[in-house]
Amino acid sequence: MDILLISPPVANFGQCSSGLSVLTAYLRARGFDARQWDLAIEAFHHFHSPEYLSGCLDLLEQADLGEVPQPRDINGRLPDEEDIRVVARRVVAEIEGAKAALRRPGIERDHPTMRWAFQTIADAGVVMTAAAQGRYEHDFRHFGIDGAFRSYETLEAALEDRASNPYIAFLEEVALPRILRERPRAVGISMTYFSQVVPGFTLARLLRERAPEVKLVMGGAYLTAVEDQVHGLPARLAPVDAIILHDGEEALERWLRAALHGDGRVEDVPNSHLPTAAGVFERAGERNIVHTDLDLLPVPMWTLDGLDLSRYLVPRYPIPLPLSRGCYWGRCSFCNISCQTSATYRTRPVEKAIADIKAAIAQTGSNWFDFPVDSFRPKELHALAQAIIAEGLEIEWGAEVLLDPGFKDPVIADLARSGCRCLRFGLESANVETLTAMNKPTRPGEARRILESCKKNGIQTAVMLIAGFPTETQARLWETYDYLAQNADRIDFLTIHSYSLVPGSPMAQDPGRFGLYLLPPQAVLWTSLPFVNTNPVGMRNEDLPRVVQAMREGLREHYPDLGEMWTVAIGGWMTFPACCGVRRDLVHPTAGG
Repeated sequence: MDILLISPPVANFGQCSSGLSVLTAYLRARGFDARQWDLAIEAFHHFHSPEYLSGCLDLLEQADLGEVPQPRDINGRLPDEEDIRVVARRVVAEIEGAKAALRRPGIERDHPTMRWAFQTIADAGVVMTAAAQGRYEHDFRHFGIDGAFRSYETLEAALEDRASNPYIAFLEEVALPRILRERPRAVGISMTYFSQVVPGFTLARLLRERAPEVKLVMGGAYLTAVEDQVHGLPARLAPVDAIILHDGEEALERWLRAALHGDGRVEDVPNSHLPTAAGVFERAGERNIVHTDLDLLPVPMWTLDGLDLSRYLVPRYPIPLPLSRGCYWGRCSFCNISCQTSATYRTRPVEKAIADIKAAIAQTGSNWFDFPVDSFRPKELHALAQAIIAEGLEIEWGAEVLLDPGFKDPVIADLARSGCRCLRFGLESANVETLTAMNKPTRPGEARRILESCKKNGIQTAVMLIAGFPTETQARLWETYDYLAQNADRIDFLTIHSYSLVPGSPMAQDPGRFGLYLLPPQAVLWTSLPFVNTNPVGMRNEDLPRVVQAMREGLREHYPDLGEMWTVAIGGWMTFPACCGVRRDLVHPTAGG
């Protein structure tokens, strides 16, 4: 085997990151023996098992609970409302049933059972965190060690501390035996989420110690998001041979040819950082010289081989097929997506996208497609929908798109006819002044029309909101509140995020222009920057949590599940399954005809 591509814990238990499959398919087409392994789903089942949770219960039975820190669950609920040992006994008894329930066909329509299943899995996290007695926090979507990221020194200490880092034992037990048995010539570690940093770095350190001959490469969306900090990252924390950021296909191919076959120089690989004699990573090849042409990717561009879909907690696997990259707007002041992709917006040609869809259906038996895209221009998404209709493909799909005026009623009708069940929109605000400051093209009236047209055609809608934009007054935020209340009949799922200043965004590149004053960094490898808001009308950072909570409480009348734990699923991982097979009867049979 030339390379084993790994997604480390902690990640989505309903779907594997599409990046693994795309890279695997690409490298195979280029002649490499490449394989993929979603180690994250292995870790989820390991830690959310009766055996592991029974061990946590044993620790709690022996502990003085008066000295055990009281962790909150995702609802903010304290376990002292119920003896944590009682919770642990219930979770041990019910965890397998909860996982099985989320795999059951029709669960997406059985909201009481779904609520119970997710609450049981969330309670497992409360139990694991309580058993850790303050050394770390752990649940199905998060792993954190308090204070680990204050500095590179504290991070290194956390990586080495077996009591604070349970992933040392897990990786020794599960990951190392397979890798040492199969002996790939290279291992690639792809990190999409912050929660994967400690496990991913731990895996790299263990492999460097136990299999020093294996070439190691690291990358992924999370490291790309903190690209400015990769330069200067101590190699002792992530002892890999290269870090490749941004589009990975051609860069990874060139690195493999150089590292494994001596064909070319690793120093010339674009989008890469290499360790230096000084023990830190520095940029090698030119930044972002390579932008993958989606027309050149093999058909199929996505491959199932190497994934066990029965392991994921969904009633049917939603195939993540990334048919576009980048954002065609790419100018929102708060966003760093364009910085991360650092390339023009691109789409997969329609004829190849259709071939990909057919191949994925043949591989998996699933007809659910959740397109993991940053945006999709209405004209091109419409062309894809028309091709799906023309081919007679019976699929159900969802995507994240902009509230673009190009989504006219006939376009939306055709999207519904082609099987679109859910569209996710970044509304961000319903105040024109705030939208203008964000450089967001959305306008509230046009958004209302698009949302109404989606509902009329049986497409469910998810809306994302940013609260606390630096120039936003409370009066402007409450204008958005009123808009959401008035349009609750057009919006199915609502997610409210507090504003954060992210590296690479226009606001981070020129904070003074937006009335922001950057503070010294308080953490390493962090995707939000500390700042002081000097806008005289803006809300203070310390007031924002209270304002957002009040907003959520008030909107719960219109969105009953807003703020509850299961919105991590509905509004998150299970939004798309919850929309499939539910509203076909609402799609007018002649719509768009």
